Amino acid sequence: MKCPQCQFENPEGKKFCGDCGAKFELLCPNCQTPNPHKFKFCGDCGHNLTQPSPAIPKELSFDEKIAKIQKYLPSGITEKILSQRDRIEGENRQVTVMFCDMKGFMPLSEKLGPEAMYAIMDEVYEILIHKVHEYEGTVNEMTGDGVMALFGAPIALEDAPQRAIRSAMAIHREMTRFNERMRQEKGEFPPVKMRVGIHTGPVVVGTLGNDLRVEFKAVGDTVNIASRMEGLAEPGTTYISEDTFKISEGLFRVEALGEKEIKGKEKPLKVYQVIAPSSRRTRFDVSAERGLTPFVGRQRELELLLDGFERSREGRGQAISIISEAGIGKSRLLYEFRKAMTNEDVIFLEGRCLSYSRNVAYHPIVDVLKANFEIQDTDTDQEIREKVTSFLKAIQVDEASTLPYILELLSVKDSGIEKIQMSPESKKDRIIESLKKIVLKGSEVKPLVFAIEDLHWIDRSSEDALKELLNGISGFRVFLIFTYRPEFVLTWGSRSYHSQVTLNRLSNRESLLMVSHLLKTEDVNKDMEDLVLQKTEGIPFFIEEFIKSLKDLKIIECRNGSFRITKDLKTVAVPSSIHDVIMARVDALPEGARELLRTGTVIEREFSHALIRKVMDLAETTLLSHLSVLKDAELLYERGIYPDNTYIFRHALTREVVYDSILTTTKKQLHKRIADAIEDIQKNNLDEYYGALAEHYIAA
Repeated sequence: MKCPQCQFENPEGKKFCGDCGAKFELLCPNCQTPNPHKFKFCGDCGHNLTQPSPAIPKELSFDEKIAKIQKYLPSGITEKILSQRDRIEGENRQVTVMFCDMKGFMPLSEKLGPEAMYAIMDEVYEILIHKVHEYEGTVNEMTGDGVMALFGAPIALEDAPQRAIRSAMAIHREMTRFNERMRQEKGEFPPVKMRVGIHTGPVVVGTLGNDLRVEFKAVGDTVNIASRMEGLAEPGTTYISEDTFKISEGLFRVEALGEKEIKGKEKPLKVYQVIAPSSRRTRFDVSAERGLTPFVGRQRELELLLDGFERSREGRGQAISIISEAGIGKSRLLYEFRKAMTNEDVIFLEGRCLSYSRNVAYHPIVDVLKANFEIQDTDTDQEIREKVTSFLKAIQVDEASTLPYILELLSVKDSGIEKIQMSPESKKDRIIESLKKIVLKGSEVKPLVFAIEDLHWIDRSSEDALKELLNGISGFRVFLIFTYRPEFVLTWGSRSYHSQVTLNRLSNRESLLMVSHLLKTEDVNKDMEDLVLQKTEGIPFFIEEFIKSLKDLKIIECRNGSFRITKDLKTVAVPSSIHDVIMARVDALPEGARELLRTGTVIEREFSHALIRKVMDLAETTLLSHLSVLKDAELLYERGIYPDNTYIFRHALTREVVYDSILTTTKKQLHKRIADAIEDIQKNNLDEYYGALAEHYIAA
């Protein structure tokens, strides 16, 4: 008989351990009550103690836990994360960190016992990890009663803070459902509530570990503050830091909780509690509510949209794609078009693809349908059914062949589709056909504008639906409008009635008009004008964020009615919102092209073909292939004729953000390699390169 305390082997039938004196008792596996060793049944609950106790499940390791729940992850997410394995090795990253843990873990564990608690935590972990991955975050660490998750590493995200908050809200909702299910199954059950803390800031990340985990080389303040936010949070709530609040401001309803003392920080920090999502879902929605800058530089493009609508109103269906890189003004142009249509008798339907909804089938289509049927989030299934039925009757669409498929898209229970025998392919075809009927029949009542924004984030099902819709609009009063970034290739748009509009950057004059409006004065110091033009290069979103950052950091001040720079420009940091947009784009590059871009940022804004070839030490065909990728992505421009050509970074901010992401030790190595390469290539006229050599050797 082995003593449970000291593991000493005792003769059978003894009441106490001969080595440590511990009393031998049998712990009832059913109620956890200690019983004398000779008892055959528990004296408290009557459980048969002679039956072998089921083995308590072994605590799974992190890697085993991840492997176990792979089936819950969105399609392709694991491959997407692991494809970044080498990309973040030794980099500075702006990351949003989320800590989530269970309040009252120990008391609940004592009450339920180890087996029951293990089963509960197994389900809780599945909920937490699933909801983190739903918004393309990654679980970096699992604690005994929660997780630490990252948004922005290893997958760069241009809206990481927003995703982290939405993930937290999804966790709270799912835990409410979990508690209700536990009460139904077990009767009396103490509710399980999570506390969530979120903070956004810089970290140094190292190698990607097993499966989906990132190892930190330096933890820093960002992780510490996120942990402190979680420690302050009440059960069932999400607390965020001021940095996270500023980046996501306007997208959520929050309550300011004032300044709180944070362990390890000299000054108290502002803390906010997330209450609910707002009706605004994008940065543009927030800007529109606060007040927009003057509409400049887009009059020709607006006229093209208005002309397209006029042709469609005459029964010649039209489609226009608005194409530009992030922040140029696609949403603003669509907004101004809708404003110009205010007095027109027209049906205007809008949907938007979201960066975190690419794995949600028909997401923008459902957006459009909800707007069309005026469906609210609080509507019951019966109310939704009545609204859809009423609309179908109004436009004289056959209800039997359409209603079940529309209700299925709107996630209405008992839609009727379950009674129809068909293959998945047939179901998809009928859903798309039902959508076409609604749009085309609706256009017979009034001219119809159908706009979908951000096709670069579209899901496959929605893309197939739009393709079929585009093919069927000629001869109908339908005007389709799509917006997307250049990296998205519209392979199904080759129709005579489909045209494309590419938005260019603002001119210097138009940029300064925007600056004057943002500062509420035309008296802007020349040095400041030059700084803004140099940094933002005509991108409206960059101009707005950069001016806001300069004002927040008090780098510019108004003196005697004129704005001027008052601090050292070295203190000017790239705003977080711009940083995330740039890094998300850079991380989408193939590894070789990305490494070449990183090396180029260390050379200078403009660098020669000969120099980058010497520094990279690649085969010429490989080098040209990587450069071609960067030129196609419009991150670099080419000047001159090969092989005496040079390459220029299109945006100064791109070079700055990518350069800042490189660790200091790596930068020094690159500066040394670059200086040595310049010395070798230009050995016959070195005196012309003394300045560049000095800069690189000093930096090394």
